[in-house]
Amino acid sequence: MTDDRGEAAGNGQLGFATFIVRVYEDREGVITGVVEWVRTGEKMRFHRLAAISEVIAHMMDRRRET
Repeated sequence: MTDDRGEAAGNGQLGFATFIVRVYEDREGVITGVVEWVRTGEKMRFHRLAAISEVIAHMMDRRRET
């Protein structure tokens, strides 16, 4: 079953999660941005391209704790 935002739910499992990633690169090549979890509207900033996966993992870990 999916909710109106296309995220799967049921059986106590999170299923699919949809994120919007906004990336900004300044003139010096520094990459920053925001990851937004579509279902909850939660947003977290990141600094460095590699940090995107860390932010998503953190958001999903917090979801499992609730």
